[in-house]
This record gives sequence, structure tokens and C-alpha cells, in this order.
Amino acid sequence: MYSEKILTLSAGVGVVGLGYVGLPLVILVGQKELPVVGIDQDEKRIESIRQGKSYVSDIADYEILALLENGIITVSTDFGKLSSCAVIVVCVPTPLTAGKKPDYSCLINAACSVAAVLSPGQLVIVESTVAPGTTEGIILPILQSGGMKAGSDFFLSYSPERIDPGSREYCLSNIPKLVSGVTPACLNRAQLFYNLLGMTVVPVGTPETAEMAKLLENTYRDVNIALVNEMAQVCRAAGIDIWDVIEAASTKPFGFQAFYPGPGVGGHCVPVDSSYYAFFARENNEPAAFAEHARRVNSAMPQYAAALAREALAAAGKTAAGSRVLVLGAAYKKDVNDARESPVIKLIECLRSEGAEVGYHDPLVEKISTATGEMNSVSLDEITLSGYDCSVLAVAHSTFNLPWLAAHSSMLVDLTGSLPKQAGRVISL
Repeated sequence: MYSEKILTLSAGVGVVGLGYVGLPLVILVGQKELPVVGIDQDEKRIESIRQGKSYVSDIADYEILALLENGIITVSTDFGKLSSCAVIVVCVPTPLTAGKKPDYSCLINAACSVAAVLSPGQLVIVESTVAPGTTEGIILPILQSGGMKAGSDFFLSYSPERIDPGSREYCLSNIPKLVSGVTPACLNRAQLFYNLLGMTVVPVGTPETAEMAKLLENTYRDVNIALVNEMAQVCRAAGIDIWDVIEAASTKPFGFQAFYPGPGVGGHCVPVDSSYYAFFARENNEPAAFAEHARRVNSAMPQYAAALAREALAAAGKTAAGSRVLVLGAAYKKDVNDARESPVIKLIECLRSEGAEVGYHDPLVEKISTATGEMNSVSLDEITLSGYDCSVLAVAHSTFNLPWLAAHSSMLVDLTGSLPKQAGRVISL
């Protein structure tokens, strides 16, 4: 039986979707000496892995190479290779439509492909973010369409991904793992699998609970970031330093957790998950007022950041139209190479719409796509900086020499609270 294979470490594991969630999972499974098959429809990703090259900032090339050399991992675009796996984990993206509704097209396509090769006894785990009810209401019927029944013929679990890209404290193996199943037997097998990976498993009663918990985790962040972004604007209008305020409040040992302002919220999780929650609330005739207000506040931050750049230019007797502005950092957070949903891209588009000539530098993000086309990161040196009327520090990567940036920028807008107040020629959020 597949459960026995899991216990003896002889089971094959399939991971569908080799992005920022799936690739780290492939590496973790491989490091536990479990044979693992990675499936992705992006042939560039497949080729990159076969060459031992990582496209995820938290995964080093040598980690991939070591597992390739040992023959532990294989990658393919062929779902047929999943038929012999004991466990199949689906980690495909679930973005938003243009109308800010959940887009399950990739997840449904993956589920249909898995259903076509599903074998008796297999455990299927969905890790993609979904609204409550999706696992049982959409994925379960697809997998049961061939006549097999979950809980007896095969097993279905929902376990939301928890990834903290760029973190030096938390990695996939030491973050507690929420696990649910559509039946007790499904939950049991999912717990067995994640225990095998060395994770601290937290079982929950239903897939709906696990699905909603994921939305709560990230909506919580969106709401609190919106609060501090709103407060940053109020403090600036009143002549109060928001960074001093946060530092002071952080001395309270209970009832307070520090969140920090910035150009907005990006990445696949926070802005998307809170929109999923708002959509789910509206579907249940109970509008999520806090979450929707938070989305409005955070979505408007790029425009506010652009206004600070205009203020900096005005202090030098210039206007945005015709000025050259260099944006420092394009990722959605520091020390990652991920620019998905990055508010920095919206900031660039705002400045361009006002007639500014905008460039960007990010040592981790070589290229970004904007509404007006692709942009490439420019080199960063004294000559480059001198050619811009204003620089905007949007993301404080640890590789940036911040004192040097402050000293060599004609005018600098700091959206990160990273530069000393006495730096001069610096306008802070």
C-alpha cells in the first residue's frame, strides 16, 4: 500500500507546479531521500532545473545539483509520470482575474491532469491558496470523476503553503504545517507525509478551516500594513516621525506587533489572499469592510510614494515632467527576486504617467514588465546616480550600501526607513 511505502521512504512524491512554493518542496522532499518528480508546464523552468540553475532566491544551485547527481529528483512536463507516485502535491498559482475574483484555471487544469492518471491509494494534497469550500466543492468532484471515492480509493488533503521568502529565520521545514483532509483517513495520511518531512503538523477539522486560516493569516498582514501606511501619512502631515513611533510602540511586551510602512504590498500572497477573503465574504452576503479598506489604502500607496518624489523634485525646483527618476529595488520585499504584484512597478508607472523618465536598479530582479513594456535593471554606480534628478529607495536589499546611496544621490526619497535622518537631501516616508 502507498501508506506503507511512505513509512519506508520508498514512495515517489510528485510536485505539480515548480514555482516559489513547489521548488522548495521538491528540494525538501529530495533531501529526505524520497524520490521526487517535479511537474511544470513551463519548459524554461524544467530546463533550468535540469541544468542545476535555481530561479528561486531561497534555493541555491548546489542544492538542485546535489539531488540531480544522486538521481533523487526528476522534472518533466508529463503528468503521466505521477501515476506511480504515492503522494501528489499541487502547488500551482491561483491569481486574481481582472475583476479581482479568484482565478482557478491553473488549479482546475492541474486537477484534471492529475485525475487522468490517478491510481488507487494515492494521496493528493492541494497547497494552492483557495477560498473556503474549493477543495471539496471543486477539486474533489474532479478527482472523483473517474469513479474512485476519496477516503477509500484515494485520499485528498488541503494544506495551505506557508513560505517566508528571504527569511533567515523561517524555512519550509521549521514552519508549522496546517493539515486537513476530506475524511479522517485522508487527514491521517497527510499527517504521515508531512511528519516524514520533519514538519510540525497542526491538524485541523475540515478543509474549509484550513482554507480560511490561510486567508486570515495574510488578510491580517494586509490590514495591519494598511493601518501603519495610513498612520505614516497622518504622521508625516503632523510632522511626526512614523519610524520613531513604531520603535516606541514596539517596547510594549504584549498586545502589539510591529508592522512597517512602504510603497504598498506585493507578492502572490498578501494582496491576493485578502482579495480572496473579500470575494468570499461578498459571496456570503457579508462584506469584509476592514479587508476592503485595507486593500484601498495599500493599493493607493504607490501614488502616495510618487507624490513624495514630486515633493523632492519640487524642493530642487523641478517637476516630474522631464525629470529623471531612479527607483532602487523592484522586488515586492527585500532580498528576494520576486516582483509579482510588486507595488514598485505601480510606482514606476505612476511616475511615467506624469512625464518622468524612470529607470530602476535591483541586483536580484533583472527585468520587469510594466504597462508600457519591459524594463531592464540599470547598473548602479556614481556616474549612474549623478544622471538622475531623484532616487527613490523602494526596497532596501541587504546588498545596498545605504550611506553611499545617500551621499551620492542628488535627492533621495526613502520609503523604507533605512537611511539616517542626518543623511541630508533625504525625504522620508
